[in-house]
Amino acid sequence: MLALLAAFALAAERPAAECAPKEGCVQLKAPQLFDLADQMYARGDKAGAAQILESLVRDKHPELRAEARFRLAAVFESMGDLKGAARALRDLLAEQPNANRARLELARILGRMGEAAQAKSELARAEKIGLPPEVEQNVRHFAASLSATKRRGLTLELTAGPDTNINRSTSSEFVDTIIAPFQLDADARQQSGEGFSASARAYSRDQVGQIEILSDAAVRADLYDKGRFNDVQMGLDTGPELTLGQLTVRPAAVFEKRWFGNRPYSNGVGGDLDVTVPTARDAQISLTASSVHQTIIPDGDQDGWQTFAEADFLKTIGAGTLARFSVRYGRLDARARPESLRQLGSGLLVARESGPVTLFGELDYTRTRGIEAQFLFGKIRRDHRIDLSCGLILNRAKIAGFSPLMRLTHTNSSANIALFEYRRTRLDFGVTRSF
Repeated sequence: MLALLAAFALAAERPAAECAPKEGCVQLKAPQLFDLADQMYARGDKAGAAQILESLVRDKHPELRAEARFRLAAVFESMGDLKGAARALRDLLAEQPNANRARLELARILGRMGEAAQAKSELARAEKIGLPPEVEQNVRHFAASLSATKRRGLTLELTAGPDTNINRSTSSEFVDTIIAPFQLDADARQQSGEGFSASARAYSRDQVGQIEILSDAAVRADLYDKGRFNDVQMGLDTGPELTLGQLTVRPAAVFEKRWFGNRPYSNGVGGDLDVTVPTARDAQISLTASSVHQTIIPDGDQDGWQTFAEADFLKTIGAGTLARFSVRYGRLDARARPESLRQLGSGLLVARESGPVTLFGELDYTRTRGIEAQFLFGKIRRDHRIDLSCGLILNRAKIAGFSPLMRLTHTNSSANIALFEYRRTRLDFGVTRSF
């Protein structure tokens, strides 16, 4: 096979008269070599296909050299050799700097390599040369997504606004029990107020030997004018991020902590596994599974393992529109069986960038079921919750680098036990920024 490939390579470089006298020499024209490379690739012989294409990059015709390098980059990428793919595209652009298709491919591969700054530089060059309108919007979305491949990153969001139910509680004054109707304390009933929310997510990619470690830290604080309902949650996770062919796989160790009413509420330790599967250039599937043991400080009966699984399908629809559909399953296996729960849910998010404004809307449904009757109520818990949210981000109206946002959210939880039935509406005004 190597001798045959060598003959093919020579045939691509030498005139017919030089090859004909030699016994066993085979002469093929460039289109035949491209076709042969495609056949070998289809049979799974990627190394052989790459060797043929490498011979073609020395062809005397610049168009054929460019085509060979473009195809070679695709073969190298499929073999997991991202550096080789980037090198082939850079060689192509060195000869043909206006080849925008190759430049966009180079930006995408640099993004996969974690070289976000270089990828953005290539995108800027492509836009300067000129892009068709139907391509330009997708390029902008891709440029925005490159922040996720940077070595370090931080996203901040600060919002404030009125909230009709800051403690997510029932409006009923009395609840029926198997003993007698109980009157609820004021703090166990719906309370309205003003809320301030702050969230931050930071991440770091660090090389340890041949392995890249991705670490995340996230914190969210929901603070109210009635401080006894303040809710602060923190999460940390770290683990290797592995590229297996077209898959991105990340197992991680997880630590969680929560405070409620300015007091420690829970701790959690466990692990999760994330898998990203590209299904097309404009779509991907993300799979997540986690298992965390939680310790509930005020009520040990709720201690136990929380298990969660989710699948997200993300797709770009036309120019400037992004959609995400998700399905999920969760379970809590608590120390006290009446506190154990099973959940099913699904959601749809649609975002549309139109010039200076990004519009978004989300619909989410969650069904919660207990596995054993709660003694005080003599019933197995059964809830149905619907969450609606919509809003906008002003992309160009910057305030110290932050983009203004407005968001309206509404929750409707119906349940067979009055304690878990509530309504909530909140209007937020704030700013967001990614560094």
